[in-house]
Amino acid sequence: MHRLHSAAAALGRWRRHVLAVDAALAAPVVLACAVLDAAAHDGSYRPHTLVVSLGLTVPLAWRRAAPVVSAAVIATFALYQVWGLYTALVSDVAVLLSVYALAAFAPRWAALAGLTLAVGGASLAGWAFFGPDGGGDPYQALTAGVVMTVLALTGGTLGWARRQRAEPLRRLGRRPAPDRGEVDSLVAALTAWPRAHPFAVDAAGAGLLALVTTLPTLGTSLTGTALGLALVVPLAWRRTATAPAAAVTAAAALAQLALSAEFLAADVAVLFTVYALAAHAPRWARRGGLVLALLGAPAAALRYWSSTGAANTAAATAFMAVLVVAAHALGVVRRARDQHVEQLAERARLLELERANEARLAATTERQRIAREMHDVVAHSLSVIIAQADGGRYAARSDPAAAVAALDTIAGTGRQALTDMRALLGVLRQQPGSELLPQPDADRLPELVESVRRSGLDVRLDATGTPRPLPAGTGLAAYRIVQESLTNVLKHSGPASRAVVAVRWDPDRLRLEVTDDGRGAAALTSDRGPGQGIVGMRERAALHGGTLRAGPLDGGGFGVSAELPYPRGS
Repeated sequence: MHRLHSAAAALGRWRRHVLAVDAALAAPVVLACAVLDAAAHDGSYRPHTLVVSLGLTVPLAWRRAAPVVSAAVIATFALYQVWGLYTALVSDVAVLLSVYALAAFAPRWAALAGLTLAVGGASLAGWAFFGPDGGGDPYQALTAGVVMTVLALTGGTLGWARRQRAEPLRRLGRRPAPDRGEVDSLVAALTAWPRAHPFAVDAAGAGLLALVTTLPTLGTSLTGTALGLALVVPLAWRRTATAPAAAVTAAAALAQLALSAEFLAADVAVLFTVYALAAHAPRWARRGGLVLALLGAPAAALRYWSSTGAANTAAATAFMAVLVVAAHALGVVRRARDQHVEQLAERARLLELERANEARLAATTERQRIAREMHDVVAHSLSVIIAQADGGRYAARSDPAAAVAALDTIAGTGRQALTDMRALLGVLRQQPGSELLPQPDADRLPELVESVRRSGLDVRLDATGTPRPLPAGTGLAAYRIVQESLTNVLKHSGPASRAVVAVRWDPDRLRLEVTDDGRGAAALTSDRGPGQGIVGMRERAALHGGTLRAGPLDGGGFGVSAELPYPRGS
């Protein structure tokens, strides 16, 4: 692993020397193209050929360091080749590399201009090299122009894919792009039907290609027409049945080598098939198709160009091999794009599920919180009201004043419960900017103890330490724990019981303790069970990082003790 890391570090250092790396890579290309072009053109054309060959390939040395300047030099010599030499060169591969470099490394305007110039130059070059002036005919010029246009688009597409891989790094620190919602919606609407009906689109494309490539052979060569249709028609299934369609095309290409004495325009279907295999077929089909197409390049060159010399045969082999590799590369880019889109769709689906689960969990948590609040408010208030009503009923005959006091306590407790209920329900109806009534906190513990004392329970408050302000959540938890504990005393401790509420303001936490001397242990072990009061108190304490213990005391009675740590910085 250490050697691998060292090698990776060395490669990383070389990436900083862009000009040196590109010059080293361009040197063998310059030498090979110059030798092949010089060997293919003898006599007085050789000096001009060497000049054009060097002018096309040498600027590749700064294709990344200065892509616009490099492309301008290459374009100048390419135009001179079209109007001065009237012949194709092996060095023309530099045009494709220049288009790639512009799309990958140059500004967007330069990339668009270079691709436009290359596509336009493909038509001029096809006519100049393969038309009547170049010893051919208009049909050959059209075919050559189409092939060179496809090559130019291939180079631009590969370069654009390289740019897209590096685009996230270049976007860091930029302002967000303007909203393109309407444009994206229009594009999606225009592309929806073709995506939903791939066979119809492919069949239409195959029919058009068959018409263009086989029309010149009608009436002149029945074998050429049949082979052309056999090559092109399977393209209608290039996405729906990629491997079988490629097998039919491969069989037709092998039959052409054996039966046809001329190269067919329909052979462009081989490139579309290689592309389709790389984009849509399984791995074994992709690799098999690429290997078979690469083997077919020298076989076709030997079959149709061997009579023109070894240099032309080698140039034709290299040219067709480059076409095959370019088609395969385009298919790989398309496959990677489709996989990326699928991954984005799957990620969006998972995020949607996660968002729904989070919303469901938040709703459940909110229902539990509301249930705890409802239990604290209703249970405490009703316990006080019931105790006061029972006491007032017995005291009404002998002590009317005590009965009136009990009714006052019932009225006050009911109003307080109504206020708490309105505040609680207000959370459910909360609108942006609305303000709720303040929730009770630890500062109101004396009022709570006094209200319980008025209900008839002998309760005493012992507070030690210096009170300090608490966050709303911690203060509410302290108030509710004491309130629920006293409510349990009222319900379960029995008559003539006494309770003590101890509040200790320690330096690091608030300690609460509620004890009574009644029969709380017996009530807790009754058939009704402990209920949800103690569970709710324990959850409140844990929510704020505290602890709560509850259970019977030695010698009788019941006790609840809680510790709520102060938040940091409070």
